[in-house]
Amino acid sequence: MTEDAVSEDADLADVVGLLDDEHVRSILVATSAEPLSAKELGERCDVSVSSIYRRVDELRDIDLLEERTRPRSDGHHETVYVSALDRFELTISDGDLDWTVDRAGDDVADELSRMWGNF
Repeated sequence: MTEDAVSEDADLADVVGLLDDEHVRSILVATSAEPLSAKELGERCDVSVSSIYRRVDELRDIDLLEERTRPRSDGHHETVYVSALDRFELTISDGDLDWTVDRAGDDVADELSRMWGNF
């Protein structure tokens, strides 16, 4: 069993249980394209903001979602979320069950470009 960059406490049941939730999947898909606030996620996923926060907390607990700060032009900032899940794979072969969770890699140059673009 491989748990690349997933919390030590996460097990297969935790990951599969979360991924079984349609709204969790829509949060991961939406935040894989761009960082989104809870309000933006609620609008995109057609889910209440309180439900978004509950699912965000669960995803952050097992390191499948990251929290970032997005500066705004008015001088304030807001919290946005970014999917940390790049790939989930379950393999059954030769009597063995193996699972892998790979996190999305952040390239420093890409991150600096994204940050600069927000100013």
